[in-house]
Amino acid sequence: IIITISTLNIFYGLLLWFSKGVWLYDFPAWFESGFMLFKYTDADGYDYGLGLPMLTMFAVLALTAFIMNFTTVGRKIYALGGNRESASRLGFSVLLLQCFVYGYMGLMSGVAGVVQSWTVRTVAPDSLLGYELTVLAAVVLGGTSLVGGRGTLIGTVLGVILLAVLQNGLNLLGVSSYWQTLITGIIIVVSISATAWSQHQNRSLL
Repeated sequence: IIITISTLNIFYGLLLWFSKGVWLYDFPAWFESGFMLFKYTDADGYDYGLGLPMLTMFAVLALTAFIMNFTTVGRKIYALGGNRESASRLGFSVLLLQCFVYGYMGLMSGVAGVVQSWTVRTVAPDSLLGYELTVLAAVVLGGTSLVGGRGTLIGTVLGVILLAVLQNGLNLLGVSSYWQTLITGIIIVVSISATAWSQHQNRSLL
């Protein structure tokens, strides 16, 4: 976690240095207009359908599910997360697996950046900064163990949906964004504590 936070600050600093903090607004017409499947226009003139965010989400979920459940690389990743020493003794290349995982996460970050740019029609160097806590909360709520080796894609999706519903509900209730951050932090603490207690109880029974 320390290395992750450190490299986050390093790359963010490099991003600001290379981009000079300039915002981007000019996009190609085809990108701004976008595309939509199963398009439906209501009586008020609003369009509904599956746009770029939803289509991208389905594609990413399908690709990730295939990798994690139907390839040897996916099973090796679970093994590496469960016990790195055992995975190394079994002959798994820990370095190659780590490079694949971090590379894949970099690819997913790039995809998320494109979707974010399409949604807000602009690119800012500090866009989505500070969402690390939200991502961590969604993953933990989805049942993923922070020590590795346990977690499902469906669980993570349900964690994201739960946080989205929670934040939307707080917005509708007029709760301040500062309190929303506080509530998110409390959820993480409670979730991690419950997971740790459950694991402790299981070890005690053994």
